[in-house]
Amino acid sequence: MSLAITVLILSTIATIAYFSVKNYSTSPIELEVWFTYEGGDIIKEKVANFENLHPDISIKFHEQPSSGWVDKFVSVAQTGESPDVFLAKGSWFGELATLGYIYSLTDFISPTLESSFLPFSITSLTYENELWGLPLWLDSILLFYNKDLFNQNGLEYPTANWTEIDMIFAAKNLTDLSETQRYGLAWSTLSPYMWPAFQYGYGHGPLYQNQTIIVNDTASVSAMEFIFNLKYDNICVGYDDCSSAATQAFLENKASMLIYGGWFVPVLKDVGFNYGIEILPKISSTGEFISPMAEVKGFGISKDTLYPETCFELISYLTSTETQQELVNEEYKIPTKNNLILSSTVQNNQDIKKQIEQISHSQNFPLDPIYAIYSDYIRAALQFILIDFHDIQETLNAAQQNIDANRGVDG
Repeated sequence: MSLAITVLILSTIATIAYFSVKNYSTSPIELEVWFTYEGGDIIKEKVANFENLHPDISIKFHEQPSSGWVDKFVSVAQTGESPDVFLAKGSWFGELATLGYIYSLTDFISPTLESSFLPFSITSLTYENELWGLPLWLDSILLFYNKDLFNQNGLEYPTANWTEIDMIFAAKNLTDLSETQRYGLAWSTLSPYMWPAFQYGYGHGPLYQNQTIIVNDTASVSAMEFIFNLKYDNICVGYDDCSSAATQAFLENKASMLIYGGWFVPVLKDVGFNYGIEILPKISSTGEFISPMAEVKGFGISKDTLYPETCFELISYLTSTETQQELVNEEYKIPTKNNLILSSTVQNNQDIKKQIEQISHSQNFPLDPIYAIYSDYIRAALQFILIDFHDIQETLNAAQQNIDANRGVDG
């Protein structure tokens, strides 16, 4: 009798356990997505489409500001509550990977899927031989110019054959500091993001080399002298304290040329601005192009997620050719899919083609966390030199010492 009761009890427990597991396995999967930058409406719609295709998946979509993004992500990751999926700029992935807060995608991605992306975009999200994100689009820094002001001053438009001499000539002729207070050229000269383009032009090579960053070599000094001379000798660069000041000056005809990102194109189109874009010029003494850092925006997966495989399926969908096609059409984004680069849609769009041409003369953005160290000290150095008139070589030497000290390099 007791044996029969025991069997009955065990049978009942087994049945309950079976249905408990079954109910758990079929319960809805809940994911959270953080999205930053342009194209939010497109991605939000794609997230909804993904939910329709997968009724068992529920996704919370949150748009996040780029300012303070890394600090916010780290803060929530420390509590184990970071979003399952996120869009981030390439330079953030290295820091998050080093902290152990995100998944490597190396074991998820198939050779076929990887080969569908531009090699440059895959390299831009690879750190320590691991892939940390799937690339959605590439951003480039370009030379924007006001066609009306060029026409009014009888100047030819910039070309891909321009040197810095041509740019200075045009900038000086387009500067009018009397009543209009218009400068020939504007950009955020205090930005650590912009400065490496000029370093490269003067022969420095990429910002990040041999697992470190050098800021006090001859090329770096020459680059800094070039910017200083533009500002104070040629007096043709202004509105340079921040990007917003420079872009607003361009929109108000207070700056004839602007060095800025391709994400500005939709803004200019919306207001009907008569603009042109060109790649940045060569430095005549070196024959090297002024080469900015091209940054990829990509989707990654948090270590906090309970569903890494599902997340990878989601980000594969959100970086698909179909999604990128809409971003090309509506946001003039540089796609990262090989088949889109060669499509007639892209090849017939001069704004995107020019951005792609600039990418071919651009550097990879370093994922190494040393970039954050570099950024802090070179921002201060730019301020000391361009605003406070400190000695260029001495200031760059001090910046180098600080970068090395915080990196752990023996100076």
